[in-house]
Amino acid sequence: MQYRILGRTGLSVSEVSLGTVELGMEYGLKEDGESSVPAETVARNLLNRAIDSGVNFIDTAAQYGNSEEIIGRALKDRRSEYVLATKCMHRLDEGLDYPGSRRSISESIDQSLSRLQTGHIDLLQIHGRDSIELEQRMIRDGEVMDELEKARKAGKVRYLGYSSYSKEAALAAIEDGRWDTLQIACNILDRRNLKRVIPEARRRGVGVIVRSALLKGALTEKIRFMPEKLKPLSEHIDRLVEIQSATPYSLPELALRFVLSIPDISTIIVGVDRMKYLEEAVSTSDGLGLSVELRLKLDDMSLDDPFLLNPGNWGIP
Repeated sequence: MQYRILGRTGLSVSEVSLGTVELGMEYGLKEDGESSVPAETVARNLLNRAIDSGVNFIDTAAQYGNSEEIIGRALKDRRSEYVLATKCMHRLDEGLDYPGSRRSISESIDQSLSRLQTGHIDLLQIHGRDSIELEQRMIRDGEVMDELEKARKAGKVRYLGYSSYSKEAALAAIEDGRWDTLQIACNILDRRNLKRVIPEARRRGVGVIVRSALLKGALTEKIRFMPEKLKPLSEHIDRLVEIQSATPYSLPELALRFVLSIPDISTIIVGVDRMKYLEEAVSTSDGLGLSVELRLKLDDMSLDDPFLLNPGNWGIP
């Protein structure tokens, strides 16, 4: 496993990190009627195997079903071996006034600490929204950050991060100067953050955490379960598969290696529900990267369609 520094936090984190949404709730592409949530014994084995394999960054959220509880039970005796990142909602879009929103954040943090069976959260992130206006309001008004800073001063949280769903909000969070990390989408098809967001984050010392490197399973063998309404996306990925078939990599390996070839990102969150997927993801962090020739072939694979690139639009849990 290779490691990179997470921006100004100074934390050394594994290039491949473990996302846990799939351990606590249905998520991503799957065959009709199939449950992808593993039994807790399987989830515990995945978590422990990840750490044994060198993964030292685990990402979860209060909204990810019972994933926080599972992590707490599985890893309470290994807390010093990994960086723990979770998320809470600011709830400004639910009709709450600022005091109510601040109380919801404080309660969410305390509940997460209890579920995770820990005395502190290494990185607390705020969920962004699809609404650019709401994202920018939350960043600009500062009430949410004031409550997070209160938690940091109390020793409940070490660092603060923002999980953005728009380029505009990501740039606003970087410019704000108080967020230590930024979580954004980036993959072979979705390169919208490569031109401005990632370079600016590097310049300002903001650590970049990448999600959606596998596009909610679309860049894996689960592509065969893609709904008919997403046929244009499937056809685009078919073109990518033609390139991939001439390489020594599987489709997900190629997708992860593409993101790892970007030097200014710190870690990729990879969600897995089976041991073979974990082992495949971990194997991509070997420092070898992709050849210049292959990267040039992948240049034509970027897709400029916000609807298709945002899994939130797909109608899939």
